[in-house]
Amino acid sequence: MISSLALQLIDVLNRNDIEYCHWKSNLSLADALSGEQDLDLLADRKALSEVLEILSDLGFKAAMVKPGSNVPGIFHYYGLDPESGKTIHVHLFSSVLTGESFVKSHFLPFERMLLENRSRIGEVSVPSRSAELLLFVLRAFIKYGSLLDLIRIAGKPEELRMELHWLQERSDIAEAVRLLKKYCPVIDEPLFVKCIRALDGESSLAKRVMLALVIRRRLRVYAKYTSLRRVLAYVPVLWARARRRFTSNRKNKTLYSGGAIIAIVGADATGKSTLVSETSRWLGSFLAARSAHVGKPSSSWLTWPINKALSLVRRIMPQLRYSRLEVQSRSTDPGTYEKANDKTSSLPYAIRAVTLAWDRYQLLIKVRRAAANCEIVVCDRYPTETIGAMDSPRLEEHPDQAGIKALFYNWLARLEHRLYHRMPPPDVVLRLRVSLETAKQRNHARAGAEANDYLETRHRQICEWHKQGTKYFYDIDTERSLEETVLSVKQAIWKSL
Repeated sequence: MISSLALQLIDVLNRNDIEYCHWKSNLSLADALSGEQDLDLLADRKALSEVLEILSDLGFKAAMVKPGSNVPGIFHYYGLDPESGKTIHVHLFSSVLTGESFVKSHFLPFERMLLENRSRIGEVSVPSRSAELLLFVLRAFIKYGSLLDLIRIAGKPEELRMELHWLQERSDIAEAVRLLKKYCPVIDEPLFVKCIRALDGESSLAKRVMLALVIRRRLRVYAKYTSLRRVLAYVPVLWARARRRFTSNRKNKTLYSGGAIIAIVGADATGKSTLVSETSRWLGSFLAARSAHVGKPSSSWLTWPINKALSLVRRIMPQLRYSRLEVQSRSTDPGTYEKANDKTSSLPYAIRAVTLAWDRYQLLIKVRRAAANCEIVVCDRYPTETIGAMDSPRLEEHPDQAGIKALFYNWLARLEHRLYHRMPPPDVVLRLRVSLETAKQRNHARAGAEANDYLETRHRQICEWHKQGTKYFYDIDTERSLEETVLSVKQAIWKSL
């Protein structure tokens, strides 16, 4: 399905008489317009500021490579299609910087050639087939001369042959040779024809590599790096890929506006886990993003032995289970509340509340640090400072009680409140809302269903969610279909990033 946002962009560029073209891989132009691939646009340098303004007006957001190499003349812009929810990546060029996949190795002199020899596919301005054929052949053999690219394309000659045949259908070899002589005379006609035959026939990989070495030697005048500097240019690229693998980030692009903490909060059966997963997958498909479950943080080295010991206590005394005491302590029945208040005043409960607060605090320090380094972190079950609210402080001081036990309990309560108070606020909060009747239906349909009184308590608590310092707050109705809900979540987040 073609993106309405991509069509709107093309329409604005055409109406403003911008000199541009979608300059490569036009065989897959439909995929680019639908958001499945990058939209590779080359714009005349004189019109660059106008193009950037158009992108901004349409809601596109500028991104950069981090860590890695940000190449002048190449811009990354991402936009959210308001109808489909797909992300459109505009890969904008002001010059023909191309070559190897991992390093833009060659500054080829084809900008005017592409912009002065244009046709149209639908409403999109594209180079003539002859101009694109010329560029396609040279780009292919630059890659055959790179070891890392060779590993990627060695087993895919059929893909190159398919694109070559598509270009040859409506191109004129004589016209391509004429353009070659005019714009890139270092490559002569016999060598160019040999390259086409090598791509089109059953040439051995060795022959293609030998031709690639000749092509690269002739194009040395347009090379961005010397041999040594080209090797050194790969160091930050390889380091960035290793770092992404270590941090579980699939992408290394970050928005120029910086990172953010996104909290998705809601009662049970409102769809939190599903939406956290969908949001993390969406953002992680094009940006450095990760998710964090703040409701159930991993134990730190300090709290691990304490939590293990408390786990044994809870096995022996199941009435001290944390979730059960939460429900009882929020009960409207005076007898139940009084009984629960007794239990929640116990030291094992208080110690567990403090260790949980400490682990949440430590996790959120890491989350804030990641956001400061331009990552986007999607958090499930974000804490507040409201005593008794979901995933929030649980202990209340009892100043009227005396004795060592009461003093220790009150100290733990103050410590817990201090930890929650120091937790950094999220940048964006999405509070999920659904009717209690719908929540009960969803709860009963899933494995490990909670009791109705527990569910009702959770739904009352989520109305009290508040964290001082939160920048943007949205209520999301999850009564609708998953597709509609995910789209509304994306729209709310995109407005705030």
